[in-house]
Amino acid sequence: MTSELATTNPSEAAAPQAKPPKLPRTSASRSRWLLVGAAAVAVSAALAIVGARHYGLGFADRKFEAALTALAQGDASQARQYARELKSSGDAPQRASFLRGAMLLKNGYYYPALDLLEKAKHDPELKVRALTLMGQAWYQLGRHVEAQTVLREALKDAPDSAEAHRWLAASYYDLGVIDDAVRHLLRTAELDPTDPRPHRLLGLIHKDFERYEDAIPFYQESLARNADQEDASEIRQELAVCQSKARRNRDALATLARCSAQPAIEVLRAECHHGLGQTAEAKTALARALEGDPDNLDGLLLKGTILLEEGDAHSAIDAFRRAIDKHPKDYTAHFMLAQAYGKAGEQELAKAEHEAAEKIRVVRHEFSQLHKAAWERPDDIQVRLRLAALAQELGRPDLAEVWLRSAATLQPIPSSQNK
Repeated sequence: MTSELATTNPSEAAAPQAKPPKLPRTSASRSRWLLVGAAAVAVSAALAIVGARHYGLGFADRKFEAALTALAQGDASQARQYARELKSSGDAPQRASFLRGAMLLKNGYYYPALDLLEKAKHDPELKVRALTLMGQAWYQLGRHVEAQTVLREALKDAPDSAEAHRWLAASYYDLGVIDDAVRHLLRTAELDPTDPRPHRLLGLIHKDFERYEDAIPFYQESLARNADQEDASEIRQELAVCQSKARRNRDALATLARCSAQPAIEVLRAECHHGLGQTAEAKTALARALEGDPDNLDGLLLKGTILLEEGDAHSAIDAFRRAIDKHPKDYTAHFMLAQAYGKAGEQELAKAEHEAAEKIRVVRHEFSQLHKAAWERPDDIQVRLRLAALAQELGRPDLAEVWLRSAATLQPIPSSQNK
């Protein structure tokens, strides 16, 4: 929902001063598909780098190279065969442990993988890769302290390890330690100039923190690196949201022209036309959107806004009430319903909706301010605990989980557990 939809002015006017920012959509799982992808893919990438090392031409060396290649290519059966042969040779136990650990990690057996990789890391040639794979395993287990510890150790020996920076970025992002996440994302992007994923996540981070102008070039760089990446349509949609929020509605429409037709895209297209004062085009796109998704919040808000602008307060009331029925914690829906009731002469109902909107606004304003404070104060436990409580109050248990996990990670270990 672009901010101009909270006003009855069809031009690109500002939102009502009372309107708080939207809640961010951060969730602890997003970095897994935005940045590191499936664990198997990341493991394969790590193994491919290991396989490029020169180990000589002996039996154990050849079998190790062949096993790495097979595993990186997804041929688990062949990799197991080579690993068995390597183990039976008896002259490369740490390499055998590395291979078995990598295969277990790839198949989701994290603790057994960690035991084997712990042995493998004592081989100087394998140390960095073993530590990186251990970091991945700890990350998948949700053990961020352990993940960050081994990944930082890997970076001491190999400061240019893109994979170690990538997984550290994912871990910091999940915990809401944004400065560190951004730093490692930028380094990952620098070390792997063909990978579009770090810039996409950088764009999303800045979008969530409402730094729309800053987000735009990150999204554009991601698409420049790979215009046909798997999530290209969603990336363009996120870019168009930022362009629209920055009042670049024509740019947003140009971006949306390359997106596949779906309700969310049509709503955004309608919002852009509305922001440009092109009401007819906005209504056409909006009709397509609500036909596919009758309960779309932004679509219902835009529909009610246009109806209110056209003087049909009673129909606008119906649209805003439907929005509230489906999204009871949305500030804008209550705020606009109050306006519609006022236009319809229902002053008592308008007052009640204004009061409901104000209660939500106060909570969301505090949440927004603390969300920014969390970026600036990465070690502040109380900020994160308060964010979790506010997220629950706003009906966002997903965000509450993120901030509770972040606070738990920052909690000092009791002295009795350090002995």
